[in-house]
Formats: sequence, C-alpha cells, structure tokens
Amino acid sequence: MKHGYLIGILLLASLVGAVDLDLVRIDVVDKADIMLLDRMGVIINQVHPDHIVAEISKDMYSSIGILGLRVELLQENITEVYRRNSMDISETSRSQYLTYNQYVDSMVTMAANYPEICRLDTLGYSHQNRPLLIMKISDNVALDEPEPAVHFEGNIHGDEKISWAVNFWMVRYLLENYATDTLVQRLVDTREIWIAPLVNPDGFVANSRYNSRSVDLNRNWGWMWGNASACGTDFFSEDESRRFLEHYWRHPLTIYASYHAGTLCLSEPWSYTSYLQPPEQSLIRHLSIGYAVPTGYPYGQGSIVMYPINGCTKDYDYGVGGNMSWSIEVCNQKTPPSDSIDVVWGRDRPAMLWFMHKAGQGISGIVYDSLRAGQDRLRALIYVNPANWHSYSDRNTGYFHRFYLPGTYDVTVFCPGYEPKTVSGVVVPAGTPDSSVYLEIGLIPNPELPFYATDLIATRYVSMSSNLTYPVRALGPHDNQAYKLDAAKWIVLGFDVPICDYPGNDLTVYRSTGSGTATVKVSNDCYGSWQTLGTANAAVTEFDLATSGLESARYVRIEAATQFMLDAVEANPAPTGVIAGPGSAGVERARIDVAPTVLRRGGLVPLTSSFTVPAEVRFYNLLGQEVQKAVVSPGRNGVATPNLPQGVYFLLVSGIESAQRIVLID
Repeated sequence: MKHGYLIGILLLASLVGAVDLDLVRIDVVDKADIMLLDRMGVIINQVHPDHIVAEISKDMYSSIGILGLRVELLQENITEVYRRNSMDISETSRSQYLTYNQYVDSMVTMAANYPEICRLDTLGYSHQNRPLLIMKISDNVALDEPEPAVHFEGNIHGDEKISWAVNFWMVRYLLENYATDTLVQRLVDTREIWIAPLVNPDGFVANSRYNSRSVDLNRNWGWMWGNASACGTDFFSEDESRRFLEHYWRHPLTIYASYHAGTLCLSEPWSYTSYLQPPEQSLIRHLSIGYAVPTGYPYGQGSIVMYPINGCTKDYDYGVGGNMSWSIEVCNQKTPPSDSIDVVWGRDRPAMLWFMHKAGQGISGIVYDSLRAGQDRLRALIYVNPANWHSYSDRNTGYFHRFYLPGTYDVTVFCPGYEPKTVSGVVVPAGTPDSSVYLEIGLIPNPELPFYATDLIATRYVSMSSNLTYPVRALGPHDNQAYKLDAAKWIVLGFDVPICDYPGNDLTVYRSTGSGTATVKVSNDCYGSWQTLGTANAAVTEFDLATSGLESARYVRIEAATQFMLDAVEANPAPTGVIAGPGSAGVERARIDVAPTVLRRGGLVPLTSSFTVPAEVRFYNLLGQEVQKAVVSPGRNGVATPNLPQGVYFLLVSGIESAQRIVLID
C-alpha cells in the first residue's frame, strides 16, 4: 500500500469505533489491501476477486477512504439486524435461537435425559463467569476409550449464532436418534464425539464477535500468534482460549472443525501463510471434497481462499497436534432469520456425520512400556512417513489414531526416556470409508537418553514469505531439522518430564546452522513468569538450571536476538549416583511412590515416602501450572486434594528425576 503511514491512525480509529457496525462492500486491489484492513479492525466476511464484504463502524468510512478504497453501504447497522434475528421464532419450523440461559438449561436437560451416552462437562468459565460447556457423546461416556475422537465447536465469534445452532442441533440429533438410527448408533458406539456449541458465551450474550475483553478468540491461539487485530495481550491470554487448550491437551483428536458464518467456505490450514502447503494437504483436501458434496461449499487453504490471519484455532490444532482441521463457514449471514436454521442444519448434517465416519479411517494403536507390557501406557510423538507430520498418543491410555488414506506408511514413535521405534510397511487397507490398521508399539526404556521437548505451546508470527520452516521441528531429539527463529521472535516448548537441577549442566540447546544467539528462559507455567538461564550462542550450548533459581522446570522459552536455527532443546537425565531428596546426601536414593494412580476426586492421594526427613510434593496440571503442594513425612501418607477438579496431574518431589502421574475422576 502507498498509504502505510496511515496504519497507526487507522488502528486508533478501530479501537474507538462504535459498537454498532454497518455491512459494506469495499473495493480492493490485492491481498495486501485485505491484510491492512483486517489489521486495522475491519471485520472481513467474504472475499471476492475485486472486493470484500465486511463490517465497519461509522468512523471508519473516512479512514478507509483515505486509503483510496471505495466503500459502498449494503446494510446499515447489521448488528441490530442480527440481534433482532436472534430473537425471532420461525413460523414454519418453530426453530429459534435460544438465550444463553435457555441454552445452558437445554444442555443440562439433555445430559440428564441421556446419561448412558452423554456427559456434560464444564471446561471452565468465561471472563464474565459463564460456564464453558462441552458435551461428550459416546457409548461408554465415563471412560477414555481407544476410539477416534471428533471435536465440533461453534460461536468462537459470539455474533455468528447460526454456527451455534449447527452444533447444538447436532448434539440433540445424536442423542434423540441413537436408539433408532443405526448410523448414529454405530458412530456413537465407535467414536468419542465432543461438541461445544458455544465457545464464546460473553460474546453470544452481547451479540459481539469478541469476548468481554474485546479479544477475537480466533486470533488468540499460539500458532504464529500476533500481528492481528484484537489478538489479545499475549498468546492464550483469554480464559476461554486457555480452557479449550487444556481440553485439547487432555483429549487428542482426529478431526477438528470450528464453525463460523459470514460466508460459505471450508477454510483449511494454513491461514498464516500462502507460501507453504500443509504437509498432509492431500488428506485434508480429501475430507474437504467429501464435506462439499452435500453442502456445495467451496474449499481451499485459508490464506488463499479467504485471507491471511494469525493465531487461529485450525492452524494450531493441525500444526501442534496433527488433527485434520477446518474453519467451516456455513452461511453468508452470521445470524440469519430463525427459519434459516433448518435449512443450514439440514445442509450440514450429512457432512458432519461423514466427518465422524471418516475419522475412523487410518492408523490406530497403543504405545506402551515394553518391559511393563499392558501396565504403563505412554504419551508419545507419532510421526507418519512420508509426510512426517506428528500427532500424539493419549496420556492415560497410550491410544492414538491418525486419519490416513489406504496405502503403505512407516510409523515412528518418540517418547522421552525410551528408545525411538519405527514400524515399517504399515498398510492402511482399502474397503470401507473407515477402514484402518491397528498397531501395538512397545518401547524400550533407556535411562541414559536425554529428555527433550515434546510440546509446542506457542510461537510468535513470522514473515510469510521469508520463513518456510515449522516450529514443531524443534520437538524431539536433535536431528538437524530446525525452526528458523527470526530476530525478536520467540517460541515456548514444553517437557513431559520435568527438567531437574542436578550437579553440573541440566539443559542443552542445539542450533543446527548459522551464528545466531538467543536468550533461554525457563518456568513451571507455560505463561510465565520466566527465569533467565543465559544465552545460547553456539551449535551446542549447555545451561545449569540452578542459574534460574528453580529446582525444576517444565517449559523453555527461546527468544532470538538474531536469526537462530533452533534444532532441539534437551534435558540431561539424572547422572549416575545422584541422590534424590533433601538432606539425603551420601545415602541410598530416596523415592516417593503413588499407588493406585487413578483416584476419586476429593479423596486422599496415597503416598509412600522413603525419605528420612519430610519432603515437599508439588502438584502440577497439564499446562505445568503448580496447583497444590504438600509436605509428607517418611512412610505412608495421605495427601488431600479437595480443590482439584477431575483431570491428570503430575507430582514432583525436589531432586527426583521424574514426575509421577495421577488421574482424578468423579
């Protein structure tokens, strides 16, 4: 744009604009125009070759005119139109949008009426203290079964209420038809189906795109976060985003779809770049084509078929977890009149069921400790060659499922503390649309191997045209596959096994090429605060955790001063002869054991301590946040956890080289 100097003025205008928005047509020349408008706060609905359809506040007309772009009013105060539509009741079908309270009551009622096949969970609360609800639908709903998981969600943008309706109607449809419809019955019996109709309840109530803190929740996620309008003060700065992230880590998915409105489109990864295609685009495209058969929706890579954005959910879910992921736009109007609900729902229902069906196709299996077969199931990184994109096995069951088409593949598994393993010649059979192959992969423990980062939590946006590397290449052991961390950019990586402070150096940062430097920081909370270890300035730079003042850490943040080719971050295993436990120098290594490890919430956690002095035990959730601590005496102990919700927790004792996992259930 010739008018780049106006960006600051335009951003200010977008921040002080009125709540009510007009629907307009803006003539644009190229994607650079669209990106500028998006970053100044214009809400873009539809992208056409020579124009966009968008929503703007009154005071943005003149600002856009200064850019030399023609603006045409299509509907004054579209916000009020959508608000009236949300209160409308169809005279033909009796379909209607529910109020927030009606929605909550309906979800509670359905859960009470169909307890055998559904469970209503509260993931957390919005900033205005409204519960974030998600319905699990499955035949053994209280268990984490070895089944492919599908996740549908709506209304991450609060004014796109037709996206809420599509998801809410699917919950109702599955529950009401389970007893009589053989297809529904088969899907519910063989899948774990998660549906969250209302991700942004505060925005839903306010008829606003944003949450109550004026953040666009679909710009707040950690894959290439930043450089976007209303993206929040930091990655996952919002309660709603964090609670869904925690759910995402607890339940690895096969297929993820976030429903939107404002246009008609199946928007695929990537949205952050037009210069790279997803490594498994052929798989995503196969599913897009299938979804488009009953709906007629156009499809394509998000940055191309729509426009470039950063920090969206579908890029995170595919980029971080390897899920087949989409943003699905189901209607040109965000909240059309209520008699449109049945039309849109009827169009998308068969496509949604097809997604559930196809989720069963591919490669399934479990990962376990081969020396304790059937006892210790492992969370591992699963890579499928030739694309070599990753996914995860479940923390509790060791189960994994990757969608793949019929063919022959190699599957490689990495797990900290275990020898990697490759299973070659894995054949996904042809036949039914959900045919699959099942693997049982036993890994051999090796305490001499270093631990390594297993999770990408977040990374700052990159230049789309000049950086063609992926941040997840920094996961796993060092292998000369690097992420180009540009100057002033950062990445946050997580460890399944905490980094512990032993005599000498504890952490190693590997740089594949170049001469770049980066500041290395650590924390036990993926959001900080961060303690500085020092500067990585060589191909191999080692650090002593004691420098940070921490006894252990779960997260590492790398901040590049100059371009830094980050290969891997590894933690040293416990050296031979290291003594665990306070005051235990010169004696046999002390330990604390937990048994059993699956416990009722609110009860006592049984611990056996062989320490000769009291030891401090810290409890961490899946994001590495400390949630409780207790001092235990030598011998048998019972630690109460009255305030911890159901979920997975790690227990860490000062000086012990590995964490122990417990699962709290209701």
